Amino acid sequence: MTGKSYATLGPSHGLKECFSYSIKNLVKLQSGEYIALERLESTYKSCNLVSNLCVHATPDSTQPIAIVVPHEGHLRAALPEEDPHISLADLCAKPKVKALVLKECNAAGKKSGFKGIEMLQGVVLTADEWTPESGLVTAAQKIQRKKIAQRYDAEIKVRFFAPPPSW
Repeated sequence: MTGKSYATLGPSHGLKECFSYSIKNLVKLQSGEYIALERLESTYKSCNLVSNLCVHATPDSTQPIAIVVPHEGHLRAALPEEDPHISLADLCAKPKVKALVLKECNAAGKKSGFKGIEMLQGVVLTADEWTPESGLVTAAQKIQRKKIAQRYDAEIKVRFFAPPPSW
């Protein structure tokens, strides 16, 4: 987790620990509450089905989503009934696989005590490895959140921010 830990005196003059986050890692959701993206990422990356992950949210979101590069070995082990010759890209396209990754990530969030607004609304799965050459991570493997959101913009919009069907 990035940010600085510091202590402040609360209204009852008790010592209260607080965390400060880089402003670019805070997002104000539709409810008016802020979430710290890096804090969420550090927890959701602990899910054994995740190789890499970027949490994404916009001010009109009710909850964040995650763009996930799954850990292929662990994912295949969790899906023994799937054809072992199917490509990772084809696995990532299956709704059942997306649901499994979302369930496991949210289980990690729940275990860490996340509030409802910090739980993932959904996931975009990609078989694409994020490398410094692709520009999606730095040489030190730090994710490039804005570039990842741009790269997967179409999938994000189609799955999570599409207007409801008109009847």
